[in-house]
Amino acid sequence: MNTPPEISIIVPVYNVEPYLSRCLDSILNQTFTAFECILVDDCSPDNCPAICDDYARKDQRIRVIHNQQNQGSSLSRQIGLQQAAGDYILFIDSDDWIEKEMVEEMYSKAIDDNSDIIYCDFYDEQFNKQVTCYTSNNNDKILLFKHLLTMRINPRVTILVRKSLYAKIFFPQDSFSEDWVISTQLLYFAERIGYIAKPFYHRCYNPNSLCNDKQNTTQKTMEFFNNFVAVTQLLHTYFEDMSAFEPELSNRINKVKLGFILDKQTRDIQKLFDLYPQSNQLIFNNDSKLPFYHKILLLGATKKIVFPLRVLDVFYALRKKLSTHNHPQ
Repeated sequence: MNTPPEISIIVPVYNVEPYLSRCLDSILNQTFTAFECILVDDCSPDNCPAICDDYARKDQRIRVIHNQQNQGSSLSRQIGLQQAAGDYILFIDSDDWIEKEMVEEMYSKAIDDNSDIIYCDFYDEQFNKQVTCYTSNNNDKILLFKHLLTMRINPRVTILVRKSLYAKIFFPQDSFSEDWVISTQLLYFAERIGYIAKPFYHRCYNPNSLCNDKQNTTQKTMEFFNNFVAVTQLLHTYFEDMSAFEPELSNRINKVKLGFILDKQTRDIQKLFDLYPQSNQLIFNNDSKLPFYHKILLLGATKKIVFPLRVLDVFYALRKKLSTHNHPQ
């Protein structure tokens, strides 16, 4: 590449062979061309390293970094960021894909408005629906954080960020759900934030992704917990009145606590109290979308009662039977 790129697109790659070409083709087909694409191969066990090298040979805008050992997504992002030459950074998950106008329209708005961050709507392929933010005031940080907590702003992707903003934040050590910690900091430190009401990003379902991997669930639960401890600490540091984020904050925290309860290895009641105990008061609020039996589990935890999971199975089966009886096909 003869001239410095204006945007660096960073794609961490691990175990996504069925999806990687779709992702990379959507990047190379962008109407905006002044970008570099940095692929960080995190010792992927499949054919992804060869696919990355093949694309790099075909297009000089692509650079490949092969990690010497598996680093996890958080460190892989940092490695790509350290090598990035663009003024703006766009992270893309390697099992997702983007519309061909995404980079051009987001970068154009960033330049026109001198924005630190531009974010857009996205399409959730798993549930076949468009996720729209409907943000009326991009300077309202409280509203933006509430949208982040409800995932109307996707914490992992859909945001174009001025590279210099990353110098103000830290990357967490734990990789699972580290994007919550990163996005919380970015939204807080950004002075100008813009929004495009178009679903440029396609968030896809990958049964083999880290989120859906049925192995190492205890480790993931611990990492999820640690990163949400960091999120609540950051919000407490940034804002004096945490109640401004309710009920969205408690709803999100209760989902984290639920993961602890459902994992036999991490059913540490003290940790449930340590993580934002205010959420215990909002278990049954009308905005919570947790199933009723999950709310019962959370309520029990607040009383230091741990229900055996077999009791939960019986309760769930009974509730399902009653629901079928009341709503026959």
